[in-house]
Amino acid sequence: MSISGRPSMVVALDAMGGDHGPAATIPAALDVVSNGDLAIALVGEPETISDVLAEHSATNHPLLQVIPSDGVVEETDNPAMVFRSKPRASIFVCSGLVKMGKAHAFVSMGSTGASIAAATVTYGTMEGITRGCLGGAIIGFSPNTAIIDLGANIDVRPQQLADFGTLGSVMSRIIYGQKNPRIALLNVGSEETKGNTLVKETAELLTRSNLNYVGMIEPYDLPYDKADVVICDGFVGNVVLKLTEGLGKAIADLVRDKGAGALADEIYSMTNQLATYGGGPLLGVNGIAVVGHGAAGSTGIATAIKTAKHVFDNDFVAAQQKELDEFHTQVS
Repeated sequence: MSISGRPSMVVALDAMGGDHGPAATIPAALDVVSNGDLAIALVGEPETISDVLAEHSATNHPLLQVIPSDGVVEETDNPAMVFRSKPRASIFVCSGLVKMGKAHAFVSMGSTGASIAAATVTYGTMEGITRGCLGGAIIGFSPNTAIIDLGANIDVRPQQLADFGTLGSVMSRIIYGQKNPRIALLNVGSEETKGNTLVKETAELLTRSNLNYVGMIEPYDLPYDKADVVICDGFVGNVVLKLTEGLGKAIADLVRDKGAGALADEIYSMTNQLATYGGGPLLGVNGIAVVGHGAAGSTGIATAIKTAKHVFDNDFVAAQQKELDEFHTQVS
């Protein structure tokens, strides 16, 4: 099976990644290619992929191509070592297709660490920074508030955290449609005198820039549209993400047990946005890699693929580098 015609973009999709594997990734791919302006390379175990395609009567789809891989990166694998132990795993084959010019972007719901490693090695980080970061809206009550970093960087320096705000500003404009994104620092209080050294020194950098920096924000205010981009180190961001998802699921389960199934579903969706909407692009690298949530179903995965197409069409990478260059000039 090979791609026919001249689609405007080819996305390499890790068909084996995520909690549901091909049972979710392939229906998502079929949904997206139905528009005809995008082709997808399905990377994974050929026999498994072919069986699922046959179930959907899509064995010879002109906009799908099956690319074989060998193995899947597990969440328990060490991201720093797995490239050597599983070089033909589906995530690394995806990034390799981009490197060879056979795809314009890759999307994976698999291991977050391996996806970040694959993108960083394949693309390299942008000029002036040393690390990429992950971000996105995680609370449906404030659907345009992106939190960065969500776990890519456990320990960061003030300059790196300020860079995350710069990258997040571009993300907010291009993905969430915010014209002049409000940038805030996640802190234990809204007062400038509160917080640790990292937060205080980052605030000084942001204040000297032309970013629309609005100060500190408490976790309490995250659902209330107080900022468009909220920055924190990846340790804090991932704790906020996991707490939001876990608490939301617990409340949804309680409500469902009381017989309010529809309300329970809404509560879950509002507090598990990444699972619902798939994932987001890795920021700060010289290419497009959408890193998804392992729990995402076919609808979320389809949205993640569409995100890759959207940022590709809107020169996302170039926009980030331009903003970084301007920011570094302002604060130097």
